[in-house]
Amino acid sequence: MTSEPGMAGSDPDATGALQWTFDPWRERPAAAVVATLAVLAFWLAIAALRFPVMLALALDVIAASPLLPAFVPAACRVSADGAERRGLLGWERRRWADVRRLDDVPVGVLLSPFAERHWLDAARSLTLPMPALKRAELREGVQSRWGARGG
Repeated sequence: MTSEPGMAGSDPDATGALQWTFDPWRERPAAAVVATLAVLAFWLAIAALRFPVMLALALDVIAASPLLPAFVPAACRVSADGAERRGLLGWERRRWADVRRLDDVPVGVLLSPFAERHWLDAARSLTLPMPALKRAELREGVQSRWGARGG
């Protein structure tokens, strides 16, 4: 249950799922500003190259997509089946059967398909960002749901 943006409900919803939102502009404003400026710089550089419109738009999306989590709010949901994060470009989901490792990261929890740290973690893992005030409680909720599925 989400009570307001950025705050996690302390009670799971009727299905037993834990839901919260993460607003990078509240939690990490400096990183959000830097990421936004970097995307704008990429877009200006692409515009200066005077590519055809469709190619320029495609390059703009490609240039912005890796930095979107740094400045676009995310809605996260963790249930008995797995974890989900919704951002600007849609939902990203991981079933618990696909998660072999949970790591605490500064912004939240990383769900990895690899048992040990791997160079592909950045591309294949799912990071669930969490509001600082509820981070410990949410990490415990994620770990308990993962552990209940044999993790």
